[in-house]
Order: sequence, then C-alpha cells, then structure tokens
Amino acid sequence: MTSGEVRSQKWIDKIEELVHRAESISDQNARGVTVELLQAVLEFHAAALERVLEVAAGSGPGGEAIIRQIATDDLTSSMLLLHNLHPDDLETRINRAVQRLHDVFVSLGARLSLSAIEPGTVRLCFDSARSWPGAPVKTSIENAIFQAAPEIDRVIIEGLKETPAANFVPVSDLLTTLQVSGSGI
Repeated sequence: MTSGEVRSQKWIDKIEELVHRAESISDQNARGVTVELLQAVLEFHAAALERVLEVAAGSGPGGEAIIRQIATDDLTSSMLLLHNLHPDDLETRINRAVQRLHDVFVSLGARLSLSAIEPGTVRLCFDSARSWPGAPVKTSIENAIFQAAPEIDRVIIEGLKETPAANFVPVSDLLTTLQVSGSGI
C-alpha cells in the first residue's frame, strides 16, 4: 500500500468506528443530531468538491489534467468515490488498481491479472511458481481493489498458492503414510 492508501484507510477506519459509536448513542435526540451533523458536513464537502471539479474542468486542458491527477491519487480518489464524484468508471478504476498490483507482484516473481468484473465481484488470476503467505497477500490485494472500487462486494483470487502453517500436515500426506504403512513397507 502506498502512504496515501494507508492514510486513506486509517481515516476510513476511524470514520467507520465513529459512525458505529454515534449509532450506539442511547439518547435518541443526541444520536439524531450527531447523524444529521455528519450528513450536513458530508453534503457540504460533496458540493464543494463538485464545484472544484467544475472550476477545474472549465479551465481547459490544464484543468482536465489536474482532474486526472486528483482522480488517480489514492487519497483524493477515495474522497471522490465517497461523494460519488469520481470521473472514472468502475472498470477503469479496477484496471488501474490491478495494474498497480501487477507491477508490484511482477517485481516479486508473480503475475496478477484481471479475469472478470461481474456484478458485485472482481475475479483475479494470481500466477506464481512459489507459495505465498496467503492471508496477508489476499488482504493486500482485496484492500487495493476495495479502495479503488468500494461498490464491489467480493474479490475472488484464483491461483494464490498459500504457504501452509509450519505444523500443517496435508491430508494427502497422511493418506500416503497410511497407504505405505498398511502395505507392510
């Protein structure tokens, strides 16, 4: 994750935590005011961001280049997505995220490619000759896709060969041992 992605994720996590805390306020009046305040602040930010994009777009090719930079920056892209103002469609955002992930994994001896975008789901193909620490790799890939496309519900990663835990014995090894033991060898 880039530093912008890390900062975005920290803020998103903090906001989610505070929303859950606000929702659990037992005083209905206080809870209502808190939610209304949050909605008003979000609407204000959305209107201001929309106006910033309009001003930039109205200033010609230079403004369009600035909008492109804003749309591809991790932090500002997240803000545009939050307010449904992102200029790029779902497919473009997912392809950009997959390309960035692919570039990282190629340098580590693996390939990641987009297999399909289905309603609510992104399918990826992970290709590597070696095993990987499955959970951290899977989480990193999912986080990058969800950051680029929060409207996605599920990321399926085909081909990720996970490194088994140190004390893990595959069932196939147990069956082979039983067959060898049972044959008198």
